[in-house]
Amino acid sequence: MKKLWIAAAMTLALAGCSNKKALDIPTGTDVTVEKTDGVTVAGRLVEVQPEQVIVESRDGIKTSVLRSQIASMRQSATVAHRDAEKAAVTADPAKTAPPAPAASPAPADNPGASAAAPSAAAAAPETRPEAAPAESHLAPTAPVERKPEYREVTLPSGTTLTVQLATTVASDTSHVEDPVRGTLRNAVRIDGLEALPVGTAVLGHVTSAEPAGKVKGVASIAFRINTIDLPGEGGQESVSTATYSRAAKTTRRKDATKIGVGAGAGAVIGGLLGGGSGAAKGAAIGGGAGTAVVLSTAGDEVRIPAGTPVTIKLTAPLTLRVRL
Repeated sequence: MKKLWIAAAMTLALAGCSNKKALDIPTGTDVTVEKTDGVTVAGRLVEVQPEQVIVESRDGIKTSVLRSQIASMRQSATVAHRDAEKAAVTADPAKTAPPAPAASPAPADNPGASAAAPSAAAAAPETRPEAAPAESHLAPTAPVERKPEYREVTLPSGTTLTVQLATTVASDTSHVEDPVRGTLRNAVRIDGLEALPVGTAVLGHVTSAEPAGKVKGVASIAFRINTIDLPGEGGQESVSTATYSRAAKTTRRKDATKIGVGAGAGAVIGGLLGGGSGAAKGAAIGGGAGTAVVLSTAGDEVRIPAGTPVTIKLTAPLTLRVRL
């Protein structure tokens, strides 16, 4: 009986010590309460009363535990570890002190000091360059401007240029050195590339203009191309071409017909009036009249109107830069 009383007294003494320790734990601390019946209550200590303590779980449920039922109450492991680290730092101020500045290197004439002092490179903390921020794959990228590529080609001598005239030229109105303009009617290709596209402007000048004569001389007109105006920013290129010329048809047969008709008509009239001798005289008179008509009449002029296609050939190679 006496032993049972001693055991009960020791239990009450231990409970009293535990309860006293519970009063030392401040509210707001995460605790674990072990009851005398073996049940464990964990949570935040929200209230401490003389008869009981109140613990609130993470779910917000509050549990009241009588002090007589508390076997032990202690702080949670996480909180206790944090408090221990804080106490260790407070007790050892060397841990919170800033690092000592690196010793400056000793002069060259004092090797002993150099060996005793730690090197600045060893004392300095290792620094690593910050990584550059990764570019967002959503960021818009500027379009890459590609420079145009060119290839040099050469049009050989004899290459045909089909030109549609934009200027009218004529034997009786044009003069030497008058400008002649036109455009290419067909594209010029070489090695699968379009060296000169349709519509390329060409420039030239009149080289000869001969109007029709009354007695002799046939009308003619001639010109040549000497410049090609390349499209875009290609500029102008000098070219050498053959002369294009055109002459009027001769009027000799017409002139002979006019003279013969005049002579025949005169002979008929002279024969009616005076017989054989009259016919001879009439023929001479009629022929003279026909000749007079021929001498007073000029031949045909030659005219090439605007819009007329003409074919001109290169007389020397032409080298061009063609954009691919």
